Amino acid sequence: QVVPWGDLDSLAMLQRQLDVDILVTGHTHQFKAYKHEGGVVINPGSGTGAHSSITYDVNPSFVLMDIDGLRVVVYVYELIDGEVKVDKIDFKKTATMHG
Repeated sequence: QVVPWGDLDSLAMLQRQLDVDILVTGHTHQFKAYKHEGGVVINPGSGTGAHSSITYDVNPSFVLMDIDGLRVVVYVYELIDGEVKVDKIDFKKTATMHG
């Protein structure tokens, strides 16, 4: 559990503890995806658009991730005003050389 929900510093700490490049999180029911400290944090939102204790203003959304080596493409599907909006977000990790 990350407290407070959606807190960027707490999510960054969890990402470091788990030693993951991509952290998928939730509980806020709001879509968000961003680069942070060399990794990616993704909150797919709420597939049904159910509200949370944080906000009643929630658009139904989900994501599909296409992971290929050091690259992940996130496709975001969001229902806004009765229309499905699809966005594409491309993240690339810098290769680390070990010697």
